[in-house]
Amino acid sequence: MPNLTTIQTFLHEKFTGTHYQVWLGRPDEMELCLSNSESTISLPPQVLKLVGNNNYTLLNQENKTYMVIPFEDDYYIIICFLAEFSSMNQESFDQLSLLLSGFYYTEINRPNDNELEKVIESIQALTSTLDLNELLKKIISIALTVIPAGDAGVFRLYDTKTNLLVPRALVGMKDEYYQYKTKIGENISGKVFADRKPRIYHSREEIFSDNDSRGHIIFLQQKDIAKALITVPVLLGEECIGTLTVLQFSKNGLFTEKDVKLLQGFSSQVAIAYNNAKLYKDAQTRLETVVQLSTELEEKNQLLQQRLKVHDTLTQLSLKNKGMKKIIDETNRILNMPIGYVDLFDNEVYWGRNHQQNITFDMLNEVITLEQSSPIFTKIQNQEYYFYPIVVGSVIFGCMVATLSERHSQMDIVSIEQSASVLALELVKKISLTELHYKKAHEYFNQLLETPTHENIISTANQFNFKISSYSFVVLCEIPGSFEPYKVEARIQRLLSKINQELSNTNRLVYAFHNKITILISIDELTLVNTLVYNLEKIIIEWKSTERENLFGGIGTPYRNIEDIVKSYNEANKAISFLIGRNKPGLIRYEDIGVNRFFLNHPAQDIKNFTEEIFSRLRSDNVKSHDLEKTLMLYISSNNSAIETARKLNIHINTFYQRLKRIEERLELSFDNPEDMLKIHLACHLRDTFKL
Repeated sequence: MPNLTTIQTFLHEKFTGTHYQVWLGRPDEMELCLSNSESTISLPPQVLKLVGNNNYTLLNQENKTYMVIPFEDDYYIIICFLAEFSSMNQESFDQLSLLLSGFYYTEINRPNDNELEKVIESIQALTSTLDLNELLKKIISIALTVIPAGDAGVFRLYDTKTNLLVPRALVGMKDEYYQYKTKIGENISGKVFADRKPRIYHSREEIFSDNDSRGHIIFLQQKDIAKALITVPVLLGEECIGTLTVLQFSKNGLFTEKDVKLLQGFSSQVAIAYNNAKLYKDAQTRLETVVQLSTELEEKNQLLQQRLKVHDTLTQLSLKNKGMKKIIDETNRILNMPIGYVDLFDNEVYWGRNHQQNITFDMLNEVITLEQSSPIFTKIQNQEYYFYPIVVGSVIFGCMVATLSERHSQMDIVSIEQSASVLALELVKKISLTELHYKKAHEYFNQLLETPTHENIISTANQFNFKISSYSFVVLCEIPGSFEPYKVEARIQRLLSKINQELSNTNRLVYAFHNKITILISIDELTLVNTLVYNLEKIIIEWKSTERENLFGGIGTPYRNIEDIVKSYNEANKAISFLIGRNKPGLIRYEDIGVNRFFLNHPAQDIKNFTEEIFSRLRSDNVKSHDLEKTLMLYISSNNSAIETARKLNIHINTFYQRLKRIEERLELSFDNPEDMLKIHLACHLRDTFKL
């Protein structure tokens, strides 16, 4: 193949003394290849226009001779002789044409070989990785080596969920371009994706004209616009998975149809490499999922084995009636960590034999709420604890408390939860035994009411650690409302615990039946009654504060004779009925009811009818007439003091007397008549007492 040296030698021999320049390229990008002239010549544009269809054309212009040899793809070799030849040596020009044609094909094939090498290298680079993220980073960089006239690129993938083309890889563009997504059939990429035909643009005007989306045009107007671009579809078999675009911003040179074909060939390899990487990633994801599921299954199997081990061990202790404290001790041993049990019935906490903690029941009780049925993690005195409520039905009976360290595991938590389930069964069993005890106590108390003098009944009291002393009286406590059985039991148990704590040194028989607690107290001296009543009142006040529920209590009169216990019991019942009828929670002694005891057995409707006979006459259609009712109630409560009543009503004394006169007229009664006054006093008292 001839090279430039051969051509230079030929020109020197055949055109001795003549200056020349040899140019190669397309019309708008000619490259000077050979010259023996120091000055550069700007080729006149009309030179190429005059070229015919011959192998070469000779032209004389402006004291110069041009030899123009055309080739495919709009390539030319032009030799400019800085002299005009009067006579042309046809043989010399033919030989020169052959030499230059050989030189052309040598130069053209060399970049083709380079391009082929680049394509092969690019394919090797694409297939060298199965990492999807790494592949996306490489695609555009490799594409720009295949198409050197480009200095930026974007790879878009089709998103089946949104039906949009989404940028996945960028080079030479700002990251904000990732936000720009293209609809199918719109703009350049959308059209290429839709019809699967590549597109090439050589100017900004062409690019703008083929972007028909207003949003995209606004986006382009705000950014630097490429002066040329190529977009090709990325095809995987018959399926189009995206588009590949190479753009030119600052580089020189034209994109050619050859570049389009190169980019198409490269894009098909991109599709294969992307699909392989995606399949690999999916396989890796599935493998990781299988490994994770296998690990989780193994962990769950270990947790299940631990759960069964704890359950079997603690269940055996429960079956042997070892009690709750032994179960807590065994849980401490299994976990080798401080585990405590908060008993919300007896208001105490047990930490196990070898793990005593400097934390009290009151401190723990601040954390536990009766509505908190879910486990919680919390800190007390900078120490982290795990609280696991023990729930039966929807009622919290107690709570397991674990003192956590940095080394605690899920298996520890499972062991605690399993221990709690065994403790829940133990609590139910304890409740059943307690109910059995209450039933026996209830039967004994009823026998005591029916046949109090029978010696066997009196001696049976020893079974309940109770002794009949000089004076005996009954206290009844009732929690109103309707709850599920375990909720009632929980409330009763907490109340019983408080009562037993406050009356720990008192000779008593205590039991619960449904939502009522019966307390039979027997003492040696009557002077102790006031102290006991004070302690009971304190229990009720504390109950209302902590439980936020009403509690009604009635106390019967202390009697010396055993036969009168039934009388004290009936009095306590009447006292409770009196409080419930008035909806007045608290504790009251029967003797403090006073004159109201005469009305305890009267139907509420009869009492209401009696008061209405008085007060209905004081009403009329005039709203102000209600002042008469208020005036009468205040007058009676002020001990019939006219001055005090007028002051409370903030009216003149004469106005008060006028009202008093109207009251007498409407009631047809006289305040000077003792019998009429008794009737008025009684009506006002009943209305105030029973809130009618």
